[in-house]
Amino acid sequence: MITVVGLGLNVDSLSIRGKKKIDAADLVVVKTSRTPPSRAIKAGLSLDELFDKANSFDELNAMIADRLIELGAGKDLVYCVDGDGYKDSSVIELLKRTEAEIIAAPFDLPLPPSTTVQYYSAYDALNDFYPDPSVGICIYGIDDALIASEVKLYLMRFFAFDDKALLLSGSRKSEILLEDLDRQKKYSFDTAVYLCGGQKSGFADLLRVMKRLTAPDGCPWDKAQTHESIRINLLEEAYETVQAITDGNIAGEIEELGDVLLQVVFHCDIALRSGEYTLDDVIKGLCDKLIGRHTHIFGGDKADSADGALGVWERNKMKEKGQASFSQAVNDIPACFPALLRSQKAVKRTQKGGWGKKTAPELVRELSDLLKELLGDNDNKSRYDALGDALMKLTELGQIYDVNLEQALLDKTSALISDYNAFEAAVLRDNKDVNALSPTEREHYKRIVRG
Repeated sequence: MITVVGLGLNVDSLSIRGKKKIDAADLVVVKTSRTPPSRAIKAGLSLDELFDKANSFDELNAMIADRLIELGAGKDLVYCVDGDGYKDSSVIELLKRTEAEIIAAPFDLPLPPSTTVQYYSAYDALNDFYPDPSVGICIYGIDDALIASEVKLYLMRFFAFDDKALLLSGSRKSEILLEDLDRQKKYSFDTAVYLCGGQKSGFADLLRVMKRLTAPDGCPWDKAQTHESIRINLLEEAYETVQAITDGNIAGEIEELGDVLLQVVFHCDIALRSGEYTLDDVIKGLCDKLIGRHTHIFGGDKADSADGALGVWERNKMKEKGQASFSQAVNDIPACFPALLRSQKAVKRTQKGGWGKKTAPELVRELSDLLKELLGDNDNKSRYDALGDALMKLTELGQIYDVNLEQALLDKTSALISDYNAFEAAVLRDNKDVNALSPTEREHYKRIVRG
């Protein structure tokens, strides 16, 4: 049986129950013998050696868990860690592998009174955590300047560099600016930093602003909107985001992604007020989808390449949507997609459903025949059908060569607009009329534009 005993952060933090358990144990193991709380007890073994062997903290936690399980076989083993016993990352890893009792100690940092504090170890993978800056956050175990620097960079994603923070160490506390966290003279195992109510905005702030706008005494326009009245906004903001990405406009990309996020939050607010669904429903559905379709990450499937991963995704998608036939997957393509995008999606899904594929030379020959039909003495209906078929042949060619035709046409359209602007500017510089050029002059100016 393994029992975890929290030692607290001071030499006198150990609880009476914890002391009795240590005295009665067959074997007492401390995570490290280098901190005052651990040096204050009589231990039979420390795991200091594992700190030197491990290449990462994930590996260290795994090695500690394995060692404790091995040592605890048939024994009453007590594992002592600094802090309360619950927040230590090695204990979290141990509990994934076996059952263990925890005898807690007070997490005795001199923090301000608070009903909610988010605690994180400086040695955890901080990039995996997204705190709410509106409530207190405490990061502990900042035992050197390098770790302090990493913690500062993490916190500055959610707080401003000049936000005030409490620096805690033992019973001592002092107020500093966040930017000075890694500029202190001394750090120790019990050094921690505490912040609350930063200047930067988080997701919770966006929800609060949206709630205020649509409150009974909020903005008349925002309150009056429905899913239908603002649905086109989502398309517009998505296109503007794509344009910013295409232009390499980072500032524009940030702004437009914010506008897309606003549309999501706006629809969720409308749905909440009408009792349809909540933002939590949307987030849960998204998380369930990501986990359910990435069974090569969260399940037993294997995928060693991007194509393999996409295949797993598609199979799981059909299963999730209850699509027993390929026709159901084909019919699932939204009718509101741009025509070229919808066409390419349809070609891709029908080919997966046994429709068959033609070779590029076959498609080029058929395309050539269709284009020749346009030169014949045909009526408008025949031309309509021929051009429609020609576009479908191009869609199939795009599928063969893995070309996104929607994006390709957008890029070529942008290039045409740019070329024409330069063409007209060159003509006007020579005081000429663009519609009065001779064929030779027209080709001359086009050559100038094309270099």
